[in-house]
Amino acid sequence: MSDWRIDEEQLLLLNTHLQRTDDQLIFNMLTRTAQESKLFPIMPYLMMCFYDAYYRFPDLLRATTEHLSPEEAGHRARNVTTNMQRVTSWGMLNFYLNGRTCLIKAGLLRPEDNLEDLWFMVDYNYRFLRSYNRANAHVWNLDAQDIAPLHEERTLQVLEADAFEADERLRRAAARFIAIGTQYSFLVHCESRVGLNNSGPYKLGDRTLMHVRDFTNLSECDFSWLDGVAADVTYNNLTLAVITQDVKIEITDLGTAYTDPEDWQDRIVGVGLYTSDILEDRFLPVGMDSAADLADTLEGLTKELQEATRRLYARFSEMSFDQMVEAGIQTYFLAPSEIARMAGTYHQDEWAFVDDRTRRFWPLHNEEYSLDAYVSHFAAMDGRLGGQSDYYLHPVSYGVWRRSPDDAPLPASGRNASLVPARVLQHHDYPLRANPNGLSDARGTSSLPAKTGGFTFASGRFDEAEMNARARAFRSPLLEAPWRHVDEATVKYHWQDEEVDGLYRYTQERSRLLQDRGASLRRDDIDRIRREAGETPWREAAPHRTGSLA
Repeated sequence: MSDWRIDEEQLLLLNTHLQRTDDQLIFNMLTRTAQESKLFPIMPYLMMCFYDAYYRFPDLLRATTEHLSPEEAGHRARNVTTNMQRVTSWGMLNFYLNGRTCLIKAGLLRPEDNLEDLWFMVDYNYRFLRSYNRANAHVWNLDAQDIAPLHEERTLQVLEADAFEADERLRRAAARFIAIGTQYSFLVHCESRVGLNNSGPYKLGDRTLMHVRDFTNLSECDFSWLDGVAADVTYNNLTLAVITQDVKIEITDLGTAYTDPEDWQDRIVGVGLYTSDILEDRFLPVGMDSAADLADTLEGLTKELQEATRRLYARFSEMSFDQMVEAGIQTYFLAPSEIARMAGTYHQDEWAFVDDRTRRFWPLHNEEYSLDAYVSHFAAMDGRLGGQSDYYLHPVSYGVWRRSPDDAPLPASGRNASLVPARVLQHHDYPLRANPNGLSDARGTSSLPAKTGGFTFASGRFDEAEMNARARAFRSPLLEAPWRHVDEATVKYHWQDEEVDGLYRYTQERSRLLQDRGASLRRDDIDRIRREAGETPWREAAPHRTGSLA
């Protein structure tokens, strides 16, 4: 039994974080997402995932902290492509808080209930995100005006130098891979964007930008519905470095890239391709021997994903409505599970069921009610239990009103955040945890087929036991002193230090053009190196305009 108590400093910090999280949530829900599908019952699985997240995320993540701190998890997720990225780290906290909102508005919970869980989840998420976003020093992309410069100079220099200038064939292959990969990822993740991530944009010239696109969970992984279906997909994670001219790019807190113009693929001037995962510490080049080799590779991967898409439609067509709801719940619920894999504490049977407490809401959450409840909770913020005092104006909804016609009524006094009352500093009449006895209190069932396939990594396909053993044994100098503490602010003033130069050379080991070049490189040096290799510097790349590549 825990005897934890919150102090005033923690309480004030907690409520500040709750409100800021609420601000970005409401903005993104009003402007950046649409919850609709002709194939999957998105609204029922989305709403019921929130309950599961509320009841079980705290204890599942607590188990990882015995082996891995939030900061360590952030470092690992930043260095390579993992499924702990923008939208899943967003979901780790927001799914939990949305479950809290649903239970409060249903009259089943008070804002102060399970306060230790609440503090743990908010504190963990913000610590992870500050480490993950070390290069840009923002927690939310919204606060960075919707950009996400995730990677540091040592990685970006390799991506810039090694990308191949796109001829017509490579440009078409890249554009087609992005389209087919995105469609396949949406299907894998039950018509959601959970397997897609973007970072950047990064400046390469006056009109030239690079952004990085990640595709995760492409092969056999957590999802039992990919067993056999995705066995022939070579890579589980792929990372595409895309260089464009005259394209404006923004990236939201949901990891989605929006471009101006929307039809931007004919403006691709450079491409690079990599794989990586939690058992690697750097990007591994894929098909990067030549531009022709890269085009061959992208075309081959596209065919793999097309075949897997065909098989997956057939697999989903055999599922019942309840199974499709459960698949969607599992897709979202697994958002923070990559941290358990990093820690070597992942057990499929702890993640792959629907909690009995969530099942209580199953008869209620048909498509119609789920949509209405979602809009009520996270857009309109209506109802007495969702309101603040009569004087309150939510900053996002009030901002919308200020830009509305003069005769529009003021918005309701809704506040999704449900701040914790200060009385908890004196009165302790509230439970600390949803599961006083830990994960043994969480019980549930699943109607989905049990997982039979392995977990795919760049180094092989492993069963659960071997995956956990390899994760626990994983070591990297990037995650230990002194290199762990070399950030861009350090490099700016200490690039001549031996430890900094060693870090850059380690990052460059697999680079085709920068191997063993060290920390002294500037863009003029990269331009010179590309010229010497017979390749065009990106500041001099000719723009391409032939119209649609469809």
